Amino acid sequence: MSPPKVVIFNDTHGWHSEQLVNALQSLGITAVLTDLAECTIDLDHPTGLIIPGFEDQLPAAAMVRGIAPGSLEQITLRMDVLHTLAELNVPVFNPASAIEHTVDKARTSLRLHLARLNTPKTWACENSILARKIAAQQFYKDIALVIKPLFGCQGKGIEKITNLDQFDAIKPVGNTFYMQEYIAPFEQELWQDWRLMVIDSQVCAAMSRRSQHWITNFAQGADCFTTTVTSEMEQLAIDATRAVQADYAGVDLIRNQDGSYTILEVNSVPAWKGLYQATGINIAQHLAQALATRIQTSVNTTLGHAKY
Repeated sequence: MSPPKVVIFNDTHGWHSEQLVNALQSLGITAVLTDLAECTIDLDHPTGLIIPGFEDQLPAAAMVRGIAPGSLEQITLRMDVLHTLAELNVPVFNPASAIEHTVDKARTSLRLHLARLNTPKTWACENSILARKIAAQQFYKDIALVIKPLFGCQGKGIEKITNLDQFDAIKPVGNTFYMQEYIAPFEQELWQDWRLMVIDSQVCAAMSRRSQHWITNFAQGADCFTTTVTSEMEQLAIDATRAVQADYAGVDLIRNQDGSYTILEVNSVPAWKGLYQATGINIAQHLAQALATRIQTSVNTTLGHAKY
């Protein structure tokens, strides 16, 4: 039997893809790097899909590391590829459902809320008059708000507002208002949150991120430090990952004024360079092993069915 051959999807392959290729290679697995935008739906093909590097076969598994921005039609086609791979019994890591639950921040908030997990108070709507009314009600209670793009990452496009003049100056992306209650730092003037990497219901690495600014993303210049996590934090991150139906996720937590923790974000295509630099833990190796386990399970299932 030839060595397994997997596909890693991303629109820009760099450090993370290199780490994964090396980790998979150490397990005897070959990785092909491509972009979902380069895949083709072709019903003259037996599977209906043509994936670059896999013209005559299906990948043993697929790993999604990124999906480029695009039109609704473009994104729909790319998700069609992921859905179809899963329907063809190809392990997809993370599956399309997890990406759909996390790429849209409102969807994430709803999933967390319905799972009864701690997350900031959130409002999302298209009606600017209603959004302004909601903002005014919160400002009256001396609550600051954070306005975020519905789709976005790495702290880009986020604004904190405390009054209606600031609200009126905001031009929301896509004419959609996604607003959350601002969580003040547990220690005054020390902005800090925690990133926990969850893989297959286990936290494999964690770091704290500290900044001189209220945005604490590594991509925005925050400092990253190795940290221990409490059982509360660990369980919250695991439950958050399950709530969005992800195989793996980067979960961001922040500490409330009462000392409890709340979920800020769940990222189903998380970067881990800052986490690696802070902890020295080879996240790619953990991910590669999880993917290898799925490949073996898929092979065993196929062999089992062949006996009957």
